[in-house]
Amino acid sequence: MQAVTPPSAPLPFTPGGEFRSAASEARYRAERLPETLRHVQLAFFGAFAVNVLFYLSDWRFFGQPHFPAALAARTAIVAASLLCLGLAGRVRAFPQLDRLCAGWSVPVIAAGAVLVTPHTDVALFIIFVLPVIFYLALPMSFPRTLATGLGCSAATLAGYLSQAPVRDTAVGLGLAMLTENVVLALLLIRANRLQRLAWDATRAARAAGEDLAQHRQALQTVLQAVPAPLVIVARDSRRVLEANDAARAFFGEAACQGRPALDSFFDRKELARLAGRLRDLGHAEEFETRLSWPDGTARDVLLAARRILFGSVEAVVAIVMDITGRKEMEAHLQLLANTDPLTGLANRARFFAAASAAIRRAQREGRPLSVVMLDLDHFKAINDTHGHEAGDAFLKALAGLCRDLLRGQDLAARIGGEEFALLLPDTDKAGALALADRLRLATAGRPLPGLDRTVTLSAGVSEVRPGETTVDAVLSRADQALYAAKHAGRNHVLVYEDLLIPDALKN
Repeated sequence: MQAVTPPSAPLPFTPGGEFRSAASEARYRAERLPETLRHVQLAFFGAFAVNVLFYLSDWRFFGQPHFPAALAARTAIVAASLLCLGLAGRVRAFPQLDRLCAGWSVPVIAAGAVLVTPHTDVALFIIFVLPVIFYLALPMSFPRTLATGLGCSAATLAGYLSQAPVRDTAVGLGLAMLTENVVLALLLIRANRLQRLAWDATRAARAAGEDLAQHRQALQTVLQAVPAPLVIVARDSRRVLEANDAARAFFGEAACQGRPALDSFFDRKELARLAGRLRDLGHAEEFETRLSWPDGTARDVLLAARRILFGSVEAVVAIVMDITGRKEMEAHLQLLANTDPLTGLANRARFFAAASAAIRRAQREGRPLSVVMLDLDHFKAINDTHGHEAGDAFLKALAGLCRDLLRGQDLAARIGGEEFALLLPDTDKAGALALADRLRLATAGRPLPGLDRTVTLSAGVSEVRPGETTVDAVLSRADQALYAAKHAGRNHVLVYEDLLIPDALKN
């Protein structure tokens, strides 16, 4: 069974080349009315001027029977042209202009039929040229143009054939004029279609331009409405294509104009990492990095970037969130969470976290690691005698000594009351003993201003053993050595492994 082909959609044009939609045709005519009106006025004036000149040609018939009729016909054309030229200034819509042109055509066709009756040398010229004027010079609707053209040909042919000597050529002239009308009608149809296609294309281009302008305006509005810095950068040239006010304030006006390029704000490795993510994924979400300005200023930022097509240019749109304040707050909170508020040293939680990491590293790399426990002697008596402010002052003084004597890789922590712990990477028990003894001597030799006494400390030392994975065991051994130092009379530093403790009682 043969498939039935569905009917094609109706063409947008009538057979005469005009828009099938009455609304579209009305818009076309209305938009072109000013130019069309100027053209019609020029045509009316031209008809007036040419026919005034033809008075000279008609004067040769003076004294002949045809002269009065020719003079009257010529005068009718001149009068109709002047009248229509004056009325054209009052036209406000195309239907009025259409009727005005049709009204002008009636006397002109009648006069033409009269002028060709004498069979002068210009009679045939008029017969074939006059329809051309109606088809191509007068902007009437297609049905009216066709009727006027055919009517003109019929009237002038009838006038020309009214004389007996040329009746034997009637068929030939009739066919010639019919052919002319067909050709002129086809030309008019083609011209109508092309003019409307051009008009429609112009309107579409104008609408596209307006739409593009609206989109660009909307983009600018969105850009400026975003409170965070937003930039659109060409991928190849790295040129800034768009930047909102927040971006100009953040990077600087010069940077948004490429002086220096925004690339210069990134660390090279970070920029390569961002470019790789955009290349592989087409976007980068929550990309955290640090930007540096030429004046040395640095800001922590969070980027959200995506590859786009900006017009015809491959580009990247990026929103920059300044998280410097947040990072500083996080660092401050982290510091508070890991710092003893009185001494500024690490607190117990930070010490245990750092010790666990240090033990894993020491066991993996086969390096020594020691722990020292410190305790101020007779600290309760100091608080009872001189008050808690004095006790706090001694604790702060010991913390200051730890900061002065320890290396950058070492960690000092207050783990409770007057107890302190030292974590000493790459240090065996002998090195830890020497450091703890320097601390003991420095503490005993530094009395606090306003007090008539000094304070001493006791310390216990132990070294991490092979296979240990937590700090608990080594801290317990250092604590036992500390209490052994207390029992030995205080103001001592003892190493757990050197204590005379039965092996059965040692950890």
